[in-house]
Amino acid sequence: MGGSLGERRGARRMAGSRGSSTLLLVDALDAHDREQARQLSPAEKLEQALDVMRTGIRMKRSTLCRQHPDADEAEIDRILAEWLSRDG
Repeated sequence: MGGSLGERRGARRMAGSRGSSTLLLVDALDAHDREQARQLSPAEKLEQALDVMRTGIRMKRSTLCRQHPDADEAEIDRILAEWLSRDG
């Protein structure tokens, strides 16, 4: 299940308004996520974090290519590097 803890809690609040069966499913998924996280070594957690980061960068690159269809690879790299170096 994706999303930050806050997003998942928000989903839980919304799910609760639709019925308790959905709420129980979300709670079960949260418990499953926590259990899986406890079983991972620090190295495995780091690898997962790096995989998510790489995926995010690929997604941003794809977005930049759509936003700048006339840009060549070097220009996309420059824009991406600029985006990555920004604070916040």
